[in-house]
Amino acid sequence: MTAAHTARLPALPSSDPTGMLRLRVRHPAPGTAVVEVSGEVDLATAPRLAEVVEARLRSTVSLVIVDLRRTTFLGVAGLRVLIRLKLLAAGADKDFYVDPGTAPAVRRLFSLFPLDCIRSGAAEGLTEIPLPRPAQKA
Repeated sequence: MTAAHTARLPALPSSDPTGMLRLRVRHPAPGTAVVEVSGEVDLATAPRLAEVVEARLRSTVSLVIVDLRRTTFLGVAGLRVLIRLKLLAAGADKDFYVDPGTAPAVRRLFSLFPLDCIRSGAAEGLTEIPLPRPAQKA
């Protein structure tokens, strides 16, 4: 079943039909997926972000990082997606972090609506993030 599921993952890099969002997934370490977001995350593009990150949360990785360092705009729709993804990750027993970068629009939104999964520099070095949890023995 895992092989069939993996075959359905979207090919990346990909963009939304409006051309305002680019997503790229990289795997800097075993069990880790970093979803790099470039452009605008708004009502039109947030569903594509959700689709790509949800696919990683359903995969075998144990750590997913959403890298917003190249994001030029993050709207409330994007914030709602991140909150939902955080809850999905918790339900799937996956570690989930968001690297906000330095874009003023992104920082401003997170200053108004802070999330406990925000980790500056997470996508860059992975050094401040604990390693994925080992599988618990039954």
